[in-house]
Amino acid sequence: MKKIALSIFVLACFLCSGILEAQEKSTSKKASKPTPNGIHRCSSDEYNAELLKQYPNMMGSKSFEKKLENKIKELKASRILSANGATLVRIPVVVHVIHNGTAVGVGANISDAQVLSQIQVLNEDFRKMTGTRGENSHPDGADTNIEFYLAKESPNGCTTSGIERYDLSNISTTWHGPDVPNSNTETILKPMTIWDSTRYLNMWTVTLSGSNLLGYAQFPGGPTDTDGVVMGHQYFGSNDAPGVNLNGSTPFDLGRTTTHEVGHFLGLFHTFQDEGSCSAPGDFCDDTPAVLNPNYGCPTTIPDSCPADPGLDMIENYMDYSNDACMNIFTNDQSARMDAALSGARLSLANSTVPDSRTAVNYDSSIKIESINLEACTGTFSPKVILTNFGTIPLTSATITYNLNGGASMVENWTGSLSEEAHETISLPSMTTPPGNNILNVTVSQTNTDQRGCNDGDAKSFNGVTYENTTQIHLTLNTDDFANEIDWEFKNSSNTLLYSGSYDSPADDNKTFIEAFDVVANECYTFTITDTQGDGICCDFGIGSYELRTDNNTLIVSGGSFAFSETTTMSTTALSMDDYFKTNRVKIYPNPTQNDLTISMLNPRQLPNGFQVYNMLGQAIFSKSITTVEDLKINTSILSNGMYFIKISKGSRSIAIPFIKK
Repeated sequence: MKKIALSIFVLACFLCSGILEAQEKSTSKKASKPTPNGIHRCSSDEYNAELLKQYPNMMGSKSFEKKLENKIKELKASRILSANGATLVRIPVVVHVIHNGTAVGVGANISDAQVLSQIQVLNEDFRKMTGTRGENSHPDGADTNIEFYLAKESPNGCTTSGIERYDLSNISTTWHGPDVPNSNTETILKPMTIWDSTRYLNMWTVTLSGSNLLGYAQFPGGPTDTDGVVMGHQYFGSNDAPGVNLNGSTPFDLGRTTTHEVGHFLGLFHTFQDEGSCSAPGDFCDDTPAVLNPNYGCPTTIPDSCPADPGLDMIENYMDYSNDACMNIFTNDQSARMDAALSGARLSLANSTVPDSRTAVNYDSSIKIESINLEACTGTFSPKVILTNFGTIPLTSATITYNLNGGASMVENWTGSLSEEAHETISLPSMTTPPGNNILNVTVSQTNTDQRGCNDGDAKSFNGVTYENTTQIHLTLNTDDFANEIDWEFKNSSNTLLYSGSYDSPADDNKTFIEAFDVVANECYTFTITDTQGDGICCDFGIGSYELRTDNNTLIVSGGSFAFSETTTMSTTALSMDDYFKTNRVKIYPNPTQNDLTISMLNPRQLPNGFQVYNMLGQAIFSKSITTVEDLKINTSILSNGMYFIKISKGSRSIAIPFIKK
């Protein structure tokens, strides 16, 4: 532990909403305002303002608000004529648990119980459920008739628990909030993990790189490939639930941060949207009194920050900044806004047919690749897979078969006991990867006939992680409150110390240092950062962090949340895919596909030579040479439903891209 116990400060962030471009509102970007103790609670104003530049009709624009206003009038009129009131909307959720290789229930690899507790809190709060913290007797308090459930079917039509786990520590140990330009959350994490956001509410639980941020969400009408809710893992779920212990998360340990963020996701602004002004209603909801500034803590005397507007500050509203224990109200007008969003920009989600249950079968084992764990300099990798039992009868033995690039099969025999929906992470033996693009294929079988075969295999495409075109590695280090505990070293493959750093002066606390390390081609380097007290540089005693980037600003690693030390290995050996695939931005669409699959590129005159389609066992299904643009459209009708890879070739180089046939 550190030498001095610093004062406990209120951590951030319930999502800051975007700046509304209505008649009374400025189109300029507001800076997030610090809490009374100087901590910035949120930075999503900037995030949504940036999105609004690219998507000018999303929430925050005049056009969006006008459509929403008309839809609200229509819905209110129809409810007057309806004896049953609002229609129940049930939203399927997938939770992407992003962790650093720890066991389930440790650190960011949060337990199933913690995930389930958050779904329960959402339903209690949105349904104003009697006998729970979400119950209220306020005359404007609404049962929104919105419910949430963990999806039981994946995008490829197979069974799932609705909880997906990823060990992405090889990419980054911490993930940026929207205050960081081109954040790794938006540019790397979301695109590589997101499920179809028109059918699923995607939630990511992560280790956020700044301790002043609790979570953020995307407003309706924005891009589909980043849509969803991002949460700090320690603020997701509720301490009320048995077996859940959110140590150090008080007063944000009851799941209300996620309730707040989902409110934003479904179209709500903050109650204090016109912060610093008492013009009402800043959030476009007449039944939320005007609020001059956000409220913090749990005030025993309810403030009236805008006396000219009827009503005390509604500190109980989920869209204020009060402590979790003080929140329990969505109002009728807020409910109407969410209904309008679900009848407009979120209509496909409201109409999603993703099931909330699965057909019960006795025997159903499932396998998924959790991580590759590639060692850049040696070419070895140690994959981890997750074995899950979706059968009603306990799984006691299974055979895991795997191969690299369709080569010789290897077998790992597993024994144990997994009840229905129980899972276990299994480490496979280390292997060596050849240069270029590779595909790891894994399948599972059990003694009894598996009654659901669509989840019996998985495959992952990966390249050797190299940075062959850079002449320098660039370090940006933000120290925490105790810079004197931090040391770092940069070494080559001979273990020769090339560069090092340490900080002895109190003036180095909470300071940014920038370094550049000269590197040569075909060499291997390691960067090791150390904290002598074993508590990393983020997040209990300041918000320290570090990044390594190449000459062209490619992120190699970012981190800060570690114990005594953290080591990153990087190679400058030319093993990665040819520049043709990088500069021509070779992609495939639509994915998933039902009929045709198309290969797209920036310059269609520079056609690839051909392609091959492989199944998850690494077996070639069919191939074709590409001579005209018409050859870029591929008929997948002969394929059965499931996951495949298309390997696109140009000269001696190739790239493998996974796709799903529905």
